[in-house]
Amino acid sequence: MTPSSPRIETLAIGIAGLGGIGSEVARWLAGAAPPGLRLSAAAGREVEATAARLVELGHPQARAVPLDALAGACDVLVECLAPEAAAALLDAVADGGGTVVTVSVSALLAQPALLERARRSGTRVIVPSGAVAGLDMLRAAAIGRIRSVRLRTRKPPAGLDAGGDGPSCVFAGNAIEACRAFPRNVNVAATLSLAGIGGERTEVEIWSDPALARNVHEIEIDAEDTLIRMSIENRPSATNPRSSAITAHSVCAVLAGLVDPVRIGT
Repeated sequence: MTPSSPRIETLAIGIAGLGGIGSEVARWLAGAAPPGLRLSAAAGREVEATAARLVELGHPQARAVPLDALAGACDVLVECLAPEAAAALLDAVADGGGTVVTVSVSALLAQPALLERARRSGTRVIVPSGAVAGLDMLRAAAIGRIRSVRLRTRKPPAGLDAGGDGPSCVFAGNAIEACRAFPRNVNVAATLSLAGIGGERTEVEIWSDPALARNVHEIEIDAEDTLIRMSIENRPSATNPRSSAITAHSVCAVLAGLVDPVRIGT
């Protein structure tokens, strides 16, 4: 191979939703992001408020646009919306042929037809690892045979709108049922399902525990190639206790990977 100078293609990033996750991604794009990434546009509830927020986050040149115009204003659309709004946006962009990084993974699990439409149209959908570890091994194990995937999520009551003086199980069932019951809380279950054996076979328990200060995910994957047991303790987001602080950084890592020629992991 003949050495050549690296050519960095600049990708225009659009962020749907400048809440806790979207704002953290925007701050990173304004500061520590690698060359080749720029925030070109963002969309929120109100265009004027979004424009003011962009200036606060260090992007005075980025455009504030209506949500239905965001896909046309960027190369990569980063969805950081509430689940109900995310479902409508993903439906609108599934046939567009662009690149979408989505945080609301439960919306994809609830509407599997969205992924099939994306495959047919060539739309690239990227699901960040978010608050869950081990997805590389889970995807590799899925090439063979996986017997079971089990998730036990334990959160402080504020993250589940729950009460009580001690630990209590607020849900037990499969991942599809969990996403219907707690659409803002169980993106981990949805991500495991999409990477592994599907929502119907992925077993989920959700616990409220007032003794906890972190969101805890205990995962067991039993496959013919491997047995994986993990315990993950994530700090809740300061702006949204239902989410983990690591989620925004996971999105940043995905964006960095789009322009970095070196890739580590599956």
